[in-house]
Amino acid sequence: MKIERSYLLHSWKLFLALLIGLPLIAFTIVRLLENKFGKLPVYASTTTLGKDHNTNGQLPSFVFTDQLGRTVTNSVMNNRIVVANYFFTSCPLICPKMMSQLERVQGANEGVLILSFTVDPTRDSPTTLMNYGTRYDVHPNTWRLLTGDKKSLYFFARKGLFITATEGDGGETDFIHSDRLVLLDTHQRIRGYYDGTSPEEVDELLNDIKKLQNEL
Repeated sequence: MKIERSYLLHSWKLFLALLIGLPLIAFTIVRLLENKFGKLPVYASTTTLGKDHNTNGQLPSFVFTDQLGRTVTNSVMNNRIVVANYFFTSCPLICPKMMSQLERVQGANEGVLILSFTVDPTRDSPTTLMNYGTRYDVHPNTWRLLTGDKKSLYFFARKGLFITATEGDGGETDFIHSDRLVLLDTHQRIRGYYDGTSPEEVDELLNDIKKLQNEL
């Protein structure tokens, strides 16, 4: 009788363990699959900072110059996963942290194009950008440091990547600065925003790049 009671008690405990444990295991598996294969949102609304994008899904066209003096247009983004940000070479705090994190992105993803746009084109000439890039082992074919007309640079920041809520026309006194990294897919659609100074958020960015690669 005691053996039977012990067996029933053991069976009941096992049943409870399975009842509690199986859903947790299933939930964990689902989350792992979502984390690896889940699709990223497409930011296509025109209402919220960080989620704004043109309703037709197209970025504004641009013509800038990279650190080697080469002309760079939107076509460089065709069929490429892109990580974009804004910076300036004389920035003492935020930019070095962002660029160090982007160096991680460059090292982890050969097929990803990084576009870093200066907010200070008066000082950041192609030569200045090239010298600056040596600090972060910038590979000029996969990481383009871009300068050009200030109004065009600022327009693209505000109306293309939507990295700032401030208004302005890119005039002499206009200045923007952001720690955002922007992830774009092969169709030039924004798929994510990340704090470029945070290693944890850049880890998330690296994981999201893999998700986009799985969509190809």
